[in-house]
Amino acid sequence: MKGFLTKNLSLKLISIVLAIVLWYFVVSERSGETALSIPVDFRNIPTSLIIIKNPVESINIRISGPATLLKRLSPREVKVIIDLSDAKAGVSTFEIQPNHITLPRGLRVSIWSPASIKLRFDELFKKTVLVEAVLVGKPLEGYKIAGVWVDPPAVEIVGAKSELKGLKQIFTEEVDVSGLKKDTTIKAALGLGGLHIKSVSSQEVKVNIKCGKVAAE
Repeated sequence: MKGFLTKNLSLKLISIVLAIVLWYFVVSERSGETALSIPVDFRNIPTSLIIIKNPVESINIRISGPATLLKRLSPREVKVIIDLSDAKAGVSTFEIQPNHITLPRGLRVSIWSPASIKLRFDELFKKTVLVEAVLVGKPLEGYKIAGVWVDPPAVEIVGAKSELKGLKQIFTEEVDVSGLKKDTTIKAALGLGGLHIKSVSSQEVKVNIKCGKVAAE
């Protein structure tokens, strides 16, 4: 029995090694599939336009290929790139094609959803608008707010024309004056929520508050 096990030992070892290599090759080449949700990267937006409505921020894709490649796949290696160089003001639909999706070599996209993206574009518009401070709370008992002024008193905004054209002023976020008993200056961010803005000359302003005693009757 011992002779049988040791006879042609080197050939047996080589056979075992080859069997292991073959098994690994078969397993590594076994096909698989995985699903990812990938943000859409919009590129080459015309400098005169801004996106004001985008109902789809990412697309769901199914990727197939060798199991070993799928196991090592990171979402950062997958990109969905849409070229917007031909966009015009108004609503445009962009079909998503396989060549819009970049993958590591050896993998392929089998399914993607949605098949198209509908975007609304508006013309860029520049406007200077006044800034008004929003105060909340009450000063210390016996004191009152005697005056408020904002620095800078106005900001220049570049954004969607349909939103800025009729805009007369913009407000700060709430400035709490609770318990105030002396003059003070508070930095406040601008309330830009809901506006599609490309740039603003200042993201925050100084709210200068004059606080004085209530005159005795």
